[in-house]
Amino acid sequence: MTSFEALLAEASADENVVGVVLFGSRGKGAFVDERSDWDVFVVVREHRGERPFVHGAVLETVETTLDELRSPPAWNRYSLAWLEPQLDKTGEVAAALRDAVRVDPATAGEPLDAYVNSYYRSAKNARLGLDLASLLDAQESIPSFLEFVFAVHGRLRPFNKWLAWELEQHPLPWNDLAQLERIAHTGDITEQQALFRDAESLARSHGLGTVIDTWEPDVAWLRGDES
Repeated sequence: MTSFEALLAEASADENVVGVVLFGSRGKGAFVDERSDWDVFVVVREHRGERPFVHGAVLETVETTLDELRSPPAWNRYSLAWLEPQLDKTGEVAAALRDAVRVDPATAGEPLDAYVNSYYRSAKNARLGLDLASLLDAQESIPSFLEFVFAVHGRLRPFNKWLAWELEQHPLPWNDLAQLERIAHTGDITEQQALFRDAESLARSHGLGTVIDTWEPDVAWLRGDES
């Protein structure tokens, strides 16, 4: 019996435990090797400190309540994406996992605007011959672009480790990581113009054209239609 199986058996008999969720690489079933630990949420009715978290342990347990599972910190939300509970005594754990990763597509306007802002800075710096500044702004635009693309489809932007896996296993209409890699390496303005055109088309098709329009009179220039 593995340490995880032992934990699962113990949790099944513990009245304070509502459920168990395996997360991380083992939870998603990818990037698992002999060095992979077991990352486990133990969902409890009340915190009693019976299973303290120990970083680096083979079995890393995180005690959490249903409310905490449902509303994790923003930086950790993607940890709960595409998971199913290994133990769910009431059915509430599965529901909490779904709530934790739900994204309102209407919120995509903010990262879209942040993306355009960084791209605009990159383009202006390139025009001034500030190559390093332009490259850094191009790189900074990528996280916002990705957040927008996923949010507009009601999904969380993955951690970088999971980006290619996410697009392979759960495709989106946009899927050009090679283009993002070229931008990250070179900051090439022609590549950025093409990405902006994709972002604009996606934004307008999802009712977010007003975000693009706030960048007038520079939208044509950002598209690459004007020098």
